[in-house]
Amino acid sequence: MASKTVYVLFLFYMGCLSYSFTGSLPSHISSVAVPLFEDNTAYPGVREDLTNRVIDEFISDNTLKVTSESKADLVITGLITSITQKAAILSAGETVDEFQVYVNVKVKCEDIKQNKVLWDKNLSEFGVMPGTGSQDERDQAIQIALEKLTNDILNNTLGYW
Repeated sequence: MASKTVYVLFLFYMGCLSYSFTGSLPSHISSVAVPLFEDNTAYPGVREDLTNRVIDEFISDNTLKVTSESKADLVITGLITSITQKAAILSAGETVDEFQVYVNVKVKCEDIKQNKVLWDKNLSEFGVMPGTGSQDERDQAIQIALEKLTNDILNNTLGYW
């Protein structure tokens, strides 16, 4: 009886290891390109950082091969529209104890083979910084927002189907 249980657990474990989104992707889609995002904020390095994060996330996920635009089945383009800061927590006397730093991005995913826009969304995520935060803490909050946006972009792309 114990050997049957071990065998069933082994099969279950092996089935979990092989799970991926690949089965839900159309057969003509196997690669993605992510050109450098555009940036309306002029905040130094943000467009390069977000672009590289998205590329790295697709490489890490390994569902789609990252390639050049000319060879890609999907192309993901983006425009960083703004970086804003909003008071999140106020203390007595209207002092700001915490800010949320939002990064707002317009992202489009196109199926090049079928000349079709799969999704086109305005995405917004935030990181938190103290009310008396320094430029380094603001930068750190932006990095947190970029990480969340990266996950949103991957999930929107792979979860479309």
